[in-house]
Amino acid sequence: MNSLPSKTKALIGVSFREFAKYALPSIIGMLIVGLQTIIDGLFVGRGVGALGLAAVNIAMPLISSMLSVSIMIISGGIVITGIAKGRGDETRAKGYTSLTFVTLLVTIAVLSVLVGVFLKPLCYFLGSNDEVYPFVRQYLGIIGCGFIFYCIPNFTEAFTRLNGKPNWVFVSGVICCVVNIVLDYFFVLRFGWGVAGAAIATCVANTTAALVLFRFVRFGKMMGGRKEIKKMFFNGSSEMLTSVSAAVTTYIFNLVLMREIGTKGVAAFTIVCYLNFIVNMSIFGLSQALYPLMSYSVGAQNHRRVKSLLANALLLGGGIGIGVYLLVLVFKHGIASAFSNGDMELQTLTTVATTYVTLHYLVSFFNIVACSFHTAIERPLESVVIALCRSIVFVLIPMFLLTPIIGQKGIWLSMPIAELLTLTVSIPLVLVSLKRLTRTIEILHQGNQLPRLDWDGI
Repeated sequence: MNSLPSKTKALIGVSFREFAKYALPSIIGMLIVGLQTIIDGLFVGRGVGALGLAAVNIAMPLISSMLSVSIMIISGGIVITGIAKGRGDETRAKGYTSLTFVTLLVTIAVLSVLVGVFLKPLCYFLGSNDEVYPFVRQYLGIIGCGFIFYCIPNFTEAFTRLNGKPNWVFVSGVICCVVNIVLDYFFVLRFGWGVAGAAIATCVANTTAALVLFRFVRFGKMMGGRKEIKKMFFNGSSEMLTSVSAAVTTYIFNLVLMREIGTKGVAAFTIVCYLNFIVNMSIFGLSQALYPLMSYSVGAQNHRRVKSLLANALLLGGGIGIGVYLLVLVFKHGIASAFSNGDMELQTLTTVATTYVTLHYLVSFFNIVACSFHTAIERPLESVVIALCRSIVFVLIPMFLLTPIIGQKGIWLSMPIAELLTLTVSIPLVLVSLKRLTRTIEILHQGNQLPRLDWDGI
């Protein structure tokens, strides 16, 4: 029963206050990552202008797609490692950690080579025109070709949390943010390196954050093979598709906005994406805190703890979504002004976009947590369905139906409408999955196939 640190074990199925205390460092850490992205945008907006902001957002679908592959591997690795810990097999858990890391390195290396080889056609495929292409090429070339430096903190943060050191994730996030701000100032503003400087600053800052956490990752002799890798990819596929579908949505938004409004429409959407990033990264931080606890509870075959964790995650996620929405509603004019650098057309577009797009914060938390819940209990297909509904299926329908009728507002309203429609899918799936999990555990216990673990006294 010593497979997780005592602090982590004591949190299995406890009160909301205790769960929030455990998850808070993870959420703050991811908030800092979101803040780092916004600061990047501020420096690019002031140092380069609308073309720089548009270039970052045009490159983002491919970067997000690559990131989704790393998230798939890391999330899948966390699930099998957490379940091994829940069953008391620390040696296997360390072996799976090493397997996850090696799989991540090899996969990202292949993707980076492909980006380097096909960089120019990729830039134009993503929606670049001749005006913005040089900026996209600079940003995507640096981030894409050196992607391991961009995504490695996701690995170290996830496995540091799994090993009961969530506070250090917060520390690494602070260090990452400070390093990025300092480097952005020098590279973008003082040295005049533009979007290339922002990309270099991000990679260096992320690498620094990862180095802080490596000592808390428990590696061992690599265990497992094709079977475990296949299971890792399968379990994490829902998280990958969540990110990929979001990247596809951004790609479609960019194409539609470039056609309907132009470069400044894409720049305005970039600013809104920075705000979305804060909410999504916060709830993603919540999900990352949920994974080890949830997978451990599944490994321990304790369905009551699973329900408790899910309820606490939804409550905390709702607080984040509603809280950020209210803040944005109050400060939207100031936010638009900060990024636009005196460009009144961009400021007006951003204010309108923010007013409508941020409505989805009021319900998106449920859909995001529902995706993570299904991944943690090894039900990735349900998670994939939710992800596709909220990011592609229910976004495209209102976008193409409403835009011809009400103009630009139809583009901005498509995201909140999509999240609302997705609730009709995610709520029934969560209820069915909870019933199925409860029934399975009861059958296993009755057949004495697994020991009944009582955590009430912990």
